[in-house]
Amino acid sequence: MNLESLVKKAQSGEKKALESIVVAIQDNVYYLSLRMLCDQEAARDATQEILILVITKLSTFRFKSKFQTWVYRVSTNYLLNKIGRAHV
Repeated sequence: MNLESLVKKAQSGEKKALESIVVAIQDNVYYLSLRMLCDQEAARDATQEILILVITKLSTFRFKSKFQTWVYRVSTNYLLNKIGRAHV
């Protein structure tokens, strides 16, 4: 099943679909976090925070892009804000 189908199911309250989404995206989110933060522990923490953010904001996904693109954007925005706060 593709991610967009899982998102539709998760948005309608199907818990298994939500779990499948998290499993499907967590590695990509971690590797992006690791590339941007250059620290394994910080990347693990950021991944958890991003996954929570994706779950809580899932209802705002409107299918105007691929779901992976949306996750990448959410992740990147979070990480850029985290990096910006670290340099202030």
